[in-house]
Parts: sequence; C-alpha cells; structure tokens
Amino acid sequence: MRNGLTTVGVSAFSVLVVAAPANADTPQPPPARTDVAATDASSKEIRPEHSKPKHPRPPRPKPDRSLDSAAISIDSLANPLVFTVTARKGIPYLNDPRTLPGWQNLRRAPGSQGGLVTHITVAQDSRLNYYPDPTTTSALRVTVQTRDGIFFTVCRLGNLANLNAPLPTSGPLPCTPWAALPAV
Repeated sequence: MRNGLTTVGVSAFSVLVVAAPANADTPQPPPARTDVAATDASSKEIRPEHSKPKHPRPPRPKPDRSLDSAAISIDSLANPLVFTVTARKGIPYLNDPRTLPGWQNLRRAPGSQGGLVTHITVAQDSRLNYYPDPTTTSALRVTVQTRDGIFFTVCRLGNLANLNAPLPTSGPLPCTPWAALPAV
C-alpha cells in the first residue's frame, strides 16, 4: 500500500491500482419507501404515496339558483313601475320599488311550504275580485318551481281606495295562498 492506494497486481507492462471511493465513510440515503396502503389489490402494483390518478374526474358544478329573474311594468298604477322577482339561494323575492328595502320575501305569502325555488317568473294579473280584497285594481302573478312542483300566488298592488299602496315590509303579504299548478 502506497499513498492510500492498494496495489492489486504487477505485470511487466503496468501496475493496477484500485482506490477506495472518497466518500466511503459517508452514509448513503435509504432506498425510497412506499406505503403498503397504496398497493393496487388487483395487480399488486406499488404506487408512491403521493401519486395521482392518471385521469381525474372534473368537479361537478353546483347549481346556481340565484340568477333567475323577470321584470314587468304595471301601467294601471298611478305611476308605471317595474317589479322584479328572483330566487336567491332558493328563496323567492319580489322587488317593490315603492318600499325600502324593496326586496320582499315571498315566503311571507300565505301557504308557503319553504321549498327551495329553482325557477321564478312574474306577470301582470289585472282582473277584479281578488281574495282577500275584491277592490284590487292591479296584481302580480308570481309562479315558482320547486322539486315538489309548480306553484303560484297573486299579490295585489293597489285597490280602489289607494291605487299605489306599497307592499308591507313586515307581516304577511297581501297575496293569495300559494297554490299548486297541474303537473306537466
């Protein structure tokens, strides 16, 4: 042994010298380990712990029930107004521009079962003899769809004594009880 080198063999032409690696005393990292739970039962193939499936399924979109709305102009009132309805987070609302705040929760109408509304629409309904006030001059017919069916209510907007009576901001609304429409 000469200068940290070991002589292995000598021949007439050369000397073969083998050196120990420079990092022989440094510990080597352990081999990569896999989790036993990551083993595929059918093929016994071992996957690394954090592997992802090759074709992940896209996330399903959540239905948005808050953007369905309609507007109508009521010409028989003292001043023409536009009323809007919407189903925000499944709750039906009617916007009466004559009141503050303008949005009225239509679950305050008699007979509401509190179902989640997926679709809503509004139309002018101008016949007379509405229950509970037969002197009604103008009304809105609000139609909603829930998982239980299609329902409607008629909300009066004014009567012969006061053509421009706003909807009350608390208590029950001056609407007919919610009634089911025949199934499609």
